[in-house]
Amino acid sequence: VPKKLVNSVTACADEALAGLVTCNADLRLLQGHRVVLRADLVAIKGRVALLSGGGSGHEPAHAGYIGKGMLTGVVAGAVFTSPAVGSILAAIRAVTEAGAAGTLLIVKNYTGDRLNFGLALERARTEGANVRMVVVGDDSAFTAPKKAGRRGLCGTILIHKVAGALAEKGASLDEIVEKVSAVTKAMGTLGLSLSPCSVPGSKPTFQLADDEMELGLGIHGEAGVRRMKLLPADEAVETMLAHMTDPSNASRLPLSPGDSVVLVVNNLGGLSCLELSIVAGAAVRRL
Repeated sequence: VPKKLVNSVTACADEALAGLVTCNADLRLLQGHRVVLRADLVAIKGRVALLSGGGSGHEPAHAGYIGKGMLTGVVAGAVFTSPAVGSILAAIRAVTEAGAAGTLLIVKNYTGDRLNFGLALERARTEGANVRMVVVGDDSAFTAPKKAGRRGLCGTILIHKVAGALAEKGASLDEIVEKVSAVTKAMGTLGLSLSPCSVPGSKPTFQLADDEMELGLGIHGEAGVRRMKLLPADEAVETMLAHMTDPSNASRLPLSPGDSVVLVVNNLGGLSCLELSIVAGAAVRRL
């Protein structure tokens, strides 16, 4: 079992949220729930509130993106586990009571997240809350369509920013949904792993040889599309971009010469900042 610097496997998600709030005076915990909110909730009165979340283990997503021009709050589950419906509902109630002009739930495309956020949305609507949900599916790994659609990856963070800027400007809930839905359709993300994924207290979810890398890995360690020999950073980035834009790829990102793009280079948790900067430089050069 890989070593982790935690006190308790079962309490690590709660302790991580408590630590985040302790170190950030602009955040507060909602008592009795794994919910982190802006400490100045009064500031959102008359504006749309943005809530997101999912399983813990993807930090700084999503609680690290709470603040002015970003998320209003986040609902967390245990490691790699969807948040509880009751906690999502409690977060919706909190922002509604603060005078929000509606609430947008930003959810990654995973069955548990869609189900639990969806149930909370329906219950909140029966209480009179104005709530909508946007599901983000930006994975460009699979060449053939999947029944469940594209998985939600780090493109979700870009949606936080776009929606956050619109909400801060005073845009309506319907306007924000329309614009972020358009952005979601124009996004593509691809993962690459050099090592297996592990959660506190458990063995690695798969094995990967020292001289191998896996293309298209999911954020919970789900299988990618293929394994290949370890490549230098420049070649790895070139391989990723080629896969993402391949015309035969059903989840491809249709890019043409001269297109303007927003590039997000994300760390799945296993790279040093040194490596990440090399990868980012390679990606910019190739675009």
